[in-house]
Amino acid sequence: MAEQGARQMLPEVQKYVESVEAATTAQSAAVTAAGEKYPERHGYGEEGRRQDSAYSEEIRKAYTTSAAAQRAAWEALKASGDPLVKWIAENCGEYRTEAQRILAILPATVDELDELADAQGWCGVWGDFRQRAIDAGVMPGITAPSQARKAVFERIDREGCCPMGLGSRRRIGQALDALIQEALTAEASAR
Repeated sequence: MAEQGARQMLPEVQKYVESVEAATTAQSAAVTAAGEKYPERHGYGEEGRRQDSAYSEEIRKAYTTSAAAQRAAWEALKASGDPLVKWIAENCGEYRTEAQRILAILPATVDELDELADAQGWCGVWGDFRQRAIDAGVMPGITAPSQARKAVFERIDREGCCPMGLGSRRRIGQALDALIQEALTAEASAR
């Protein structure tokens, strides 16, 4: 995989990462400050209960504020001009940690994204999201499959013993591309 240092992170992704880091840093600082502000929170008696209650409230506010800032940063990604970034923000919210790793290496080739997914052990989840992104036409360097190609894959899945895996789909897709190219070349030569 190409080194991230050799390329610039997309500006909207950089802003997202900075916002998340700032929210996390502020949350951590608020927790530390609350701990220092209420040193008797573990004590017995009325004062210990009062400090524990006040400490808990400050911690709750810190976590709520951090979560709201992170949600807002994620929502801002939905306005991205990069189709894959926008698609990830709209469809991968339940996998934000993994999505952030993908976002951080963009722009990237599909092979680089596949390498990251393999290295992180995301095979099942990645395969599903990868295919959905391809179908949506947002995966870099890959044209969304035509209805005819989708029909071929669906037919193979129905006729086979089990649905095709990511590797099989890719190899059959490459074979179809070669067949189409051959047909186009033969047609052009016949003219």
